[in-house]
Amino acid sequence: MIKACLRKDDYVSSTYRDHVHALSKGVSARKVMAELFGKKTGVCRGQGGSMHMFDKENGLLGGYAFIGEGIPVGLGAAFSCAYRRRVLGEEDCDSVAVNFFGDGTCNVGQFYESLNMASLYKLPCIFVVENNKWAIGMSHARATGSSFGDQEPHIYKKGNAFGMPGVHVDGMDVLKVREVAMEAIARARRGEGPTLIECETYRFRGHSLADPDELRSKEEKEHYQKRDPIPHLKDYMLKNGIATEEEINAIEKDVLAEVDDAVEFADESPKPDMSQLLENVFADPKGFGIAPDGRYRYEHPGFTSGTADIS
Repeated sequence: MIKACLRKDDYVSSTYRDHVHALSKGVSARKVMAELFGKKTGVCRGQGGSMHMFDKENGLLGGYAFIGEGIPVGLGAAFSCAYRRRVLGEEDCDSVAVNFFGDGTCNVGQFYESLNMASLYKLPCIFVVENNKWAIGMSHARATGSSFGDQEPHIYKKGNAFGMPGVHVDGMDVLKVREVAMEAIARARRGEGPTLIECETYRFRGHSLADPDELRSKEEKEHYQKRDPIPHLKDYMLKNGIATEEEINAIEKDVLAEVDDAVEFADESPKPDMSQLLENVFADPKGFGIAPDGRYRYEHPGFTSGTADIS
């Protein structure tokens, strides 16, 4: 919902769960699915895979497997926007950067360092913590200290230590998240600095396919599953006349058709050829790579041109 409040010229930094961030920022479902399949037509030409999607055109600054990696990147984008406006005189440059990360990330240094710099320079940066209460198998309450006298630590209160607003919102309520997001984005565009938003939500399943999910109680999971934001939003729309049952069914049908189309596109797309193997490895990739015949090609000033069989 936060990304629905952004413009194309805004920036988003993601985590290793970057698929929905890519889709919401404007990357086509075909490109996302093809990247998941490791195909040449993917958003990163099959070289990023599930956790490392990047799209310059739509301001997607990447998905990052190591927690906290993306926060300084998003901060840098915010600094760039502020620099263009304040130093280069581009008055119409009011883009913002939004960093998404989980509760476990709030225990690493990049988080605190980036909050400090964002506040110091009043950067148009929004920090969004998707607090699902569990960092893989570690309970948030066991991993994060609190000096506020609360039974459970609250991440949003850490914003005050850096002189920025800290906002706690029910992450299971789509409309409340939208309201908080619009206020933070408007504040950043006005040049009033960053905001820390803690969205309290929940992960219904294990961290991954390899996670047996034995640490969370059945009662806890059932409690949050009853608060699933998708059916709650549907009920709200029906009760308030925003959409009819038929219209919602049509939307769901269109979504399923788009998914089927994306899978078919990805399945039929070509795999990356060998010439891509060393792309993005060297600062200047020209002249380096694997030739279509599978032979290593090296052509660079100071080197003698030639080929070598690496098969």
